[in-house]
Amino acid sequence: MNPDRLNIFFDRFPQLRSTLEKLNAAKIPYAIGGSGCLFLLGNERLPDDVDIYLRNEDHDAVDQLFDIVSFIYESPLEHVRNSNVNGDHSIQLTSHLTISAEGKSYDLSLTPDVLEARLQSAHDSLEVFLYPPEDVLLIKALLQRGADVGKHDIEDIEAFRQRYPQLRLDYLQQRIQSLGAQDRVQKIFDV
Repeated sequence: MNPDRLNIFFDRFPQLRSTLEKLNAAKIPYAIGGSGCLFLLGNERLPDDVDIYLRNEDHDAVDQLFDIVSFIYESPLEHVRNSNVNGDHSIQLTSHLTISAEGKSYDLSLTPDVLEARLQSAHDSLEVFLYPPEDVLLIKALLQRGADVGKHDIEDIEAFRQRYPQLRLDYLQQRIQSLGAQDRVQKIFDV
């Protein structure tokens, strides 16, 4: 990760450092996902918030750690459990992500194989973990949301693939197959 991008990201989200410090101190596995992950790895578009993915089984402990209450967000495409640090929607703790599209459901929980594929860096001696960028792209490919809902999923995928040649295509292919998502995302990834 580029140190300049980390500085921009942490400056944009002032609560991020203390949030990650608490998660690291409590030894709770997490991964920054979404557009924040893609920005830190090279995408130009600045994210509006930080999505921090948690294992499903850790969400209750995290809510206690931050003294917050979770809520369930549902849309025609998503079912997810979220919590907001200090009631601020700029830091969103996320688990239990299920995407439903074209009559199928895809469980995108933070599993051991996803944890193993996380990327790790440091910002001023703070350990920072990123969701595997391949999984971020996979989530965006499954959702395929557009400007009509304030999202840029397909554009983010295309831009990121041009800027990030280190994409682990074998891992991406394994994830697509394990989710049975070939029909939904094949045309996007050509893998």
